[in-house]
Amino acid sequence: MVRRFQAVAVVAVLLVAAASSQAGVEVTPYGYVKLDASFDSALTNDGDFAYVVLPYAGGDEQSEFNMTAKQTRLGLKISGGGTDKVDLSGVVEFDFYGAGGENKSSPMLRKAYMVMKTEHADILAGQTSDVISPIVPTTLNYIVLWKSGDIGYRRPQIRLTKAIPVGGGSEMNVEVAATRSMGRDGGGGERVGTPGFQGRLSYGTEIGGRAATIGVSGLMAKEEATHADSMGIFEAELDQTVVAVDATIPLGDWVKLSGQYFTGKNLAQYLGGVGQGIAVVPSESSRTYELVEIEASGWWAQLTVKPDKKWQFNVGAGTDDPEIPEGDIAGNSYEKNTTYYGNVLWSVAPAAVIGAEYAMIETEYVGGETYEDSRVQLSFMYKF
Repeated sequence: MVRRFQAVAVVAVLLVAAASSQAGVEVTPYGYVKLDASFDSALTNDGDFAYVVLPYAGGDEQSEFNMTAKQTRLGLKISGGGTDKVDLSGVVEFDFYGAGGENKSSPMLRKAYMVMKTEHADILAGQTSDVISPIVPTTLNYIVLWKSGDIGYRRPQIRLTKAIPVGGGSEMNVEVAATRSMGRDGGGGERVGTPGFQGRLSYGTEIGGRAATIGVSGLMAKEEATHADSMGIFEAELDQTVVAVDATIPLGDWVKLSGQYFTGKNLAQYLGGVGQGIAVVPSESSRTYELVEIEASGWWAQLTVKPDKKWQFNVGAGTDDPEIPEGDIAGNSYEKNTTYYGNVLWSVAPAAVIGAEYAMIETEYVGGETYEDSRVQLSFMYKF
């Protein structure tokens, strides 16, 4: 009953907001209805979408079939109410990957932010995607290669962006943000007492009349974690760092190459290291164990072919390669996770898309065992 009330309340708020206007503010609803049907040759985590392949029970694959409408998305674009010197806009966006059963799931807040554009810089305040690794591959699988080479999620932040024209239609963009560090062990990043910091420097230009961008981004943050050994409970303050490179390069009128590479440590909050950030290993000091950051690196690349307005073809791959320290007792079990995929998107009408995707996921576990899953997914989307 509570989840149903939440869903009705979200829809009601969106409809009321879309129908109202105050102080020159315009509200435009957007989103899509999406159905995903998928078949996996092996069990995955978590079925509706696939991060990793689970170990085969008894050494045999166990196939699964899933069908969900949870990725259905509702949003509002808001603009107006500013001045001659300050342009205001904002976004509020939900999908239905919150808690709840398959046919009665709860709304999940994806984005809620405002933007103030001035002649000096743009200020964003609210919840939106990370500054680091901003581009994502085009997959029907909801998780867009997270834990398979793509990093970055969404979190509350205050961001400054400055665009600097460099001539010839090219532009440099500088972005810096103070971000919320999410919790771990009942406190985690919140207990450090400072925000995390992210930044990105990018260069945008045109190649053959098509937009091309290359960017370098970084992260510096901390979190606290606790562990209990024979000498009692102790805390450790651990670093979260990353350096990433992203690029989008047109190869012709209807062909594009895009991808990213990252290297860093303690990236579980950012969906790197196959979701593993901290290891517990034997200590060289007086304690029995100590907490250390798990180092990880990864990449993804995608080739996109769009011959006309109706068809789009994507093929790509990505891998996430954490370095699990010897002697770890924290249960970090993933040694490497790789996904290969290809899909086709068919715009059957201006507002309707049908997509089909094949993916091969390979998950290597500590100890050398590797498990594979062949995933076939069919999606229907009605955009508005």
